[in-house]
Amino acid sequence: MGTTVTTQELLSQQKESGVTHVILIPFPSTAIASNDINLEIIKECERVRSFLPYFYIREDFPRIPVEYYGGKWHWMRGVQDAASNYRVLDDSELPALIDDLTKINKPIVFEEELAFTQRFVEMAPGLPLIIPHLGMLGGNPMDFLKSFKDKEYIYFDTALSSRSTIQEFVRTIGPERVLFAADVPFGDMENELSKVLALSIPDSEKELILSGNIVRLAKLPL
Repeated sequence: MGTTVTTQELLSQQKESGVTHVILIPFPSTAIASNDINLEIIKECERVRSFLPYFYIREDFPRIPVEYYGGKWHWMRGVQDAASNYRVLDDSELPALIDDLTKINKPIVFEEELAFTQRFVEMAPGLPLIIPHLGMLGGNPMDFLKSFKDKEYIYFDTALSSRSTIQEFVRTIGPERVLFAADVPFGDMENELSKVLALSIPDSEKELILSGNIVRLAKLPL
């Protein structure tokens, strides 16, 4: 997409917003082209102590190395940000990947259409998934909420969502399953943060959304 996010841009947004730590996730098209970006992110996170690495799960189903705090599954072999490829669910290698992900128990940011996500969750009961944008890019957020509200291991992040929608998710499933995200460069840390800070909930619940939940789920060393 011709989009580059520099370390300096992230550090600048951190300073302006007061965000203390940033999870780095490789950009999909870059990661699909080469695994090098997964390796580069590790090096950058070693250099900048406020950065924390996430692993992009590429289309050959690689396992997540121990250095990463979680993984990103993004429209696997589908049309990026547009359509899921349901044949992926029949891949003979998928059960082994699910078994490995379940054993390491690291949260996976999982972005697919609602029907695809429903089928994957059935195949991977108990595997912690974080659905980005409250499901907005995979369908109607309210449909995602209805489908997964009773599955305590399915979480949602707030990136690019409206304050009112975030409020409804918190009211329905509680603050323990909602996580703050900014999705730079498509979102801005300060603006996305302001939505959470404006929620009509106690400060203790805002703290869970802003940091407590992801620290607990990903076992971050903070």
